[in-house]
Amino acid sequence: MALLAEADSFVSLDLSDALQAAGYRVLGPFATTRETLAALSQNSPTLAIIDITLRDGSSATLAEELRRRSVPFLVHSACRQDTSHPVSFQGAPWLIKPALARDVVALCDELFLGGSNAARADGERASSLPVVEQAGSVSNPFVRKLEGFAALSEADRVVLEQVSANARIVPPQTSLVHEGDRPDGVLLVMEGFAGRLKHRANGHRQIMAYLVPGDMGDLDVALLSRMDHTITTLSACKVVRIAPETVAALVQHHSQIARALRMATLVDEATLREWLMNVGCRSAVERIAHLFCELLVRLGAVGLAQGNSYDLPITQLDIADTTGLSNVHVNRSLQELRRQGLIELGGRRLTILNLPRLRTLAEFKANYLHLGDRSAA
Repeated sequence: MALLAEADSFVSLDLSDALQAAGYRVLGPFATTRETLAALSQNSPTLAIIDITLRDGSSATLAEELRRRSVPFLVHSACRQDTSHPVSFQGAPWLIKPALARDVVALCDELFLGGSNAARADGERASSLPVVEQAGSVSNPFVRKLEGFAALSEADRVVLEQVSANARIVPPQTSLVHEGDRPDGVLLVMEGFAGRLKHRANGHRQIMAYLVPGDMGDLDVALLSRMDHTITTLSACKVVRIAPETVAALVQHHSQIARALRMATLVDEATLREWLMNVGCRSAVERIAHLFCELLVRLGAVGLAQGNSYDLPITQLDIADTTGLSNVHVNRSLQELRRQGLIELGGRRLTILNLPRLRTLAEFKANYLHLGDRSAA
């Protein structure tokens, strides 16, 4: 049984439907701490999804009661996770509202790993939950990306499937590797968005690259003694950590894979140059338009764009930290793109309504992505 405490009626209905579709029995949704505590006194949920602010104020007492009962919970809130919140919320998995319903379900599944799955209607064990989707190469974004850079044999594809198989679910806003850490493998993103970023002492950050499905961290990271940047999940992700010796074997024994990996590294460098141009020379609206055009091409190349539409599971603040703008400036720029009839953005999904005009506005040329025919977005 999954307890749901959410003040927003639209969000609560969406989450309730998604949880039930995934096989959970839902207790609620409840809009106040008072009614949630009353329900909790008569039921024993296996997990809970709560907002830190409900209609009657802070849900800190609810979080305390859940901890007292040893009920794991995740926080779904418009507020960022930091130490200013009551201690009862500290250390809980955290999703920035509005998260995709599937990200909430994925994190609920993660909470069950190693424990009983009594919240599921069918009563199966959580230890039997798969954390890896065994997908064929047609739907494997890693294989699809590398196939765009080199002609892969069937043996190459099988090897890449094996390398990318042991994915784990990681909540959003989780640092996969910190600046200053000793590198212990190459990160591969199979689902979701992650970012390469640097932090200032005052807490501000600059996102310097997105890792979308099929993207890897630095191929030769094992040559470094310490990491010079941080890699953080921007949404819920499925991530594989590939050992340095595995990367070395791929490069040594599979020449076409080696060629594709080197090409991917060159594209990463070219993309960084384009992002520098974006921040240095383009207006706010042009920067965001260019970013949206780029993501359409990159996600389309791995089969994750439908027409001119794709999931964009990042926040407005993430876009601000990517484009070097304030959150307010990003909001105004998005409104301007909407006003011009160029985009539609809702429910963490972006639809480009007039791609030729958006490309012209951004002066977008996809040649730096080196995708050939696949860049004809």
